[in-house]
Amino acid sequence: MVIIKVNEVPNSKEGLKERVRKAWKMDQGRLYNQQDLAAVYRGEILEVYKILGYAADEEHTDRVAFQLEEINSYLKGKKIAYPTANPATICDIHALKIVE
Repeated sequence: MVIIKVNEVPNSKEGLKERVRKAWKMDQGRLYNQQDLAAVYRGEILEVYKILGYAADEEHTDRVAFQLEEINSYLKGKKIAYPTANPATICDIHALKIVE
């Protein structure tokens, strides 16, 4: 699963989707097996998307842009302990530590 940490929450679902969709510094070679993307704010999973595709971002060609579709997920609204400073990372969904 791709984890995208945002530092502010847009006013709409479409705004959030657009915010997490593009311009992330990631190695495209590591994305080949990733199916889902979670938008996270201060440890809370705001939304989960299915990754439909990805490519180099049009404006920042050294960064990645995703094609996303919103999906239902048991993770939405959950708080996770995911201590990394990097705003865009990949993690094993089964290794996520959900906190109460």
